[in-house]
Amino acid sequence: MRKNVKSQSLSNVLARLQKEKVLSAQQLKSSVSSRMALKRLVEDGKIVSLGAGLYASSRIDPFVASVIAIPRFYPKAILSNITALVIHGLSDESVDRIDVDIPRDSSIRNALLRVHRVPAKRLVGITAMKFHGEIITIYDPERSLAEAFRFDKGGPIFYKALKRYLRQHDPNMALILKYDGLLGTLVMPHVQQELADV
Repeated sequence: MRKNVKSQSLSNVLARLQKEKVLSAQQLKSSVSSRMALKRLVEDGKIVSLGAGLYASSRIDPFVASVIAIPRFYPKAILSNITALVIHGLSDESVDRIDVDIPRDSSIRNALLRVHRVPAKRLVGITAMKFHGEIITIYDPERSLAEAFRFDKGGPIFYKALKRYLRQHDPNMALILKYDGLLGTLVMPHVQQELADV
């Protein structure tokens, strides 16, 4: 009987994670008897620990699961930096922690995240997009390009992102100019140079 109850509990956990994709340890508390039981499920490869008390189905890529977790558990966070570039297909850099921007007057602490506290005037270009069936909050591609310029001025990450952006999109010159003005970046001259060289 005990084994049957244990098996039922495991089935419930796996079914919930299959449906929800990502859950917190707190949300799994009713289905899993202890933290040790959760640890065993991770060790057996039945579920994946994303760190910081979040768990995902083993059928979903950990990066995808981590991105999906952000709007659910940190609704004020905006996906940014390298993470946003990767999601937009403008970079193939490795992402070890999910980059998020938050207002300077707020705070988030979680080992899953690399948190950037930014002034309100830089919280521009925020958009909602569908990602693996879920809605995420992220900077638009043009704002992500401006961010790449900010942290990799004249470097390979910025130039790769710029080239990919121009291959994948009709450049939105008005937005690029707007973000250059608001953020003090110089993306437009690089866009013009790239287009002139084609």
